[in-house]
Amino acid sequence: MNSALLDQVNGGKNHYGQVAGILSLHSSIPRLPGDPGHAQTFDFPVVYSTVEGVSIEQLITIDQTCVTPVVAAARQVQEKGVCFIITSCGLYAPFQKLIADRLDIPFISSGLQMVPMLKGFLPSHNKVGLITGHSGLLSQAHLATSGFNLDQVQVKGMQDYPEFRRVVLEGAQNMEVKKMRKDVVNAASSLKNSCDHLGLVVLECPN
Repeated sequence: MNSALLDQVNGGKNHYGQVAGILSLHSSIPRLPGDPGHAQTFDFPVVYSTVEGVSIEQLITIDQTCVTPVVAAARQVQEKGVCFIITSCGLYAPFQKLIADRLDIPFISSGLQMVPMLKGFLPSHNKVGLITGHSGLLSQAHLATSGFNLDQVQVKGMQDYPEFRRVVLEGAQNMEVKKMRKDVVNAASSLKNSCDHLGLVVLECPN
């Protein structure tokens, strides 16, 4: 926005113009544009905060001790003046309300939050597909706070696709981009072929 069009600008912060805050766990895997962990995914300014003292295993087991450090990281980016906060892992979903209630701006824990809304836009005979990093790690408890259950979606895990498994699940520090893209396309094709009346697909795992 052209600042000449503004009648008044209020102070109180060191920095201005950041739109989204993004929370991430400690991770050094390579990321491509499209992943929220890559700043060029967005055409507006973002600010990142690393959640200290929380592991992916704690998100998998829905460890309630996660909430305090996640809120601390979220408040750090909230103070920078962002309009909303998102995460870079869909397994934050069970903590949605616990975290959102302790912030002053919108918090979006996971792409799983979108499933009931998107399902409502579809013909009743259509089904929502869900691509997840590892289907064995996504439990009913991860979906409950998002307002749906496992039998309402068709789930496809990425654990059997070699480049995704090597990089995202095993933590490799280099990525063969063509292989990764091929893995994701193959997973989507497999999901489509295994599900009659597939209406749309949601990515639980933003990697």
